[in-house]
Amino acid sequence: MSVVILGAGRRGTRLARHLIEEKKSVIMIDWDNERCSQIMAKLDCMAICGSATDISVLEEAGARDAEAFIAVTDSDEVNLVACGISASNFPDTKTIAAIRGISYLGKEAEHSGGRILGIDYIVNPEEEAAKRMEGIIRSGLFSDVIRFDDADFILFKSSLEKDSPFLGKNLIELKKSLKGEYVVIGIKRGKSIFSPTGNTILELGDEMAIMAVDDDSESIFSAFRGDQSSMKLKKAFIVGGTRIARYLLRMIPKKVLNRMILIEKDPEICSSFADEFPSLLVLNDSITDESVWEDERLHEADLLISVTENDELNIITASYAKKMGTRKTMALLKTNPNYVQFATTMDIDVAISTTTSTVDAIMKHLRGEGVKTLHSTFDGEMEVYEYVLSPSFAHIDKKLMETDFRGKFILAGVKRKGGESFVPDGNYIFRAGDTVLVSCVHENYDFVTELFGEQ
Repeated sequence: MSVVILGAGRRGTRLARHLIEEKKSVIMIDWDNERCSQIMAKLDCMAICGSATDISVLEEAGARDAEAFIAVTDSDEVNLVACGISASNFPDTKTIAAIRGISYLGKEAEHSGGRILGIDYIVNPEEEAAKRMEGIIRSGLFSDVIRFDDADFILFKSSLEKDSPFLGKNLIELKKSLKGEYVVIGIKRGKSIFSPTGNTILELGDEMAIMAVDDDSESIFSAFRGDQSSMKLKKAFIVGGTRIARYLLRMIPKKVLNRMILIEKDPEICSSFADEFPSLLVLNDSITDESVWEDERLHEADLLISVTENDELNIITASYAKKMGTRKTMALLKTNPNYVQFATTMDIDVAISTTTSTVDAIMKHLRGEGVKTLHSTFDGEMEVYEYVLSPSFAHIDKKLMETDFRGKFILAGVKRKGGESFVPDGNYIFRAGDTVLVSCVHENYDFVTELFGEQ
């Protein structure tokens, strides 16, 4: 079946690329003729130039019979109206809208992902980015790590340099040499990305995606990356009183909030933050004023997070803070996800792209009802799903070694209901209520979705 995407911008393009690589039929809609021409030149898809609030354009794009209609323009209003029209006229087509303005949703819907205008799913790009930041803070590693909602695991990447002690070893030997619960779920070797086996031998330049149990994350992370251990946050700055800053502060426990300082140049915004977060120290000042750096001694901070509306300012601020002595820095990238690689060359520890986090959230909804969390790695070439097993799962009460999954995925982690987290071996028995983490490459997405998603 086809997927119709409204908006041929950065989010729509990235989403379309992922779906096309999965052999999905993608139809793009955009009002800009030039964008439509560019997207057809870049990707193997059809593009229709027109307004998605026009029912005839939706009909022409095949929204009536599509698997999903996804609105990711830069306009909340257009996304809402277009998805509302689709939901009203094509009830069998799943609708997903990217909405930043929480006022559309109301206070209850804001916290519950409430449904309006019949739209199936609403994804808030800014909230998704804030979730990623909060997960990094909670991990204590302050690097490009990913956490999962319920399973106590982290996901990170590591590249093998010429002085690595792991070169020439296979993964079985590696497992014996390191203590702790972890699994290598994927390797990027040149342009090839694959799920390894125990006999896979590590080579120079390999980039590995590694899943580690939270309790062992510090030692495993240090073994592979060697560049840091976990850190207790004593003093942190947030630059920019934006909506993302507000979402992030709402997620952070009060005991951590007491150690954070917000810097914002607009006095009205400062007042708003001070009212909502009484334990937060709010400074009415501009980060571009050099005296702020000296007066507030930013170089002594453990962490600086720059979340202004300006990508370039966020990169410059985070990079400068690191050079001045701030231990760890994060930069938000809202408009240009291509800056992510650029940011890492400027000694910034983490670059958070709202485009990437939004696409991950949308893909989660496309994968089916059973997916609790989805994160992608290797630029979307590999995905990790978080499922909760229901009693109707086909392999309940079977051992992993008794099943034949034909090497389609790696069962990377398990958390027992109300219990421990661990990396499973062949003796693991599937139990209802278990949270499982499943990783696979593009060509196996359908297999995984059918196996775990239709419970």
